[in-house]
Amino acid sequence: MLALTVRAAGVAVLLALGACNGPPWTLSQSANGIDLRWYSDDTPSSAADTVARAHCQSHGKNAELIAYEQDGSAQLGRYRCR
Repeated sequence: MLALTVRAAGVAVLLALGACNGPPWTLSQSANGIDLRWYSDDTPSSAADTVARAHCQSHGKNAELIAYEQDGSAQLGRYRCR
């Protein structure tokens, strides 16, 4: 069971790293949170949620959505790591 959990975590990290070049794009990040930007016509907000979760989990924390904001045609997501 532990090996399966470790393997799943490794796959999640690889998927997150593979998404580094595509949307959502990271505007800022720290151990306390991450701000992301994407175009909602092309990328669902769930993709940003996944990136935020992976980022916060890398710091041993959980992601909490602070706010979604609209910037023209782009969507911004602010997340806190707790």
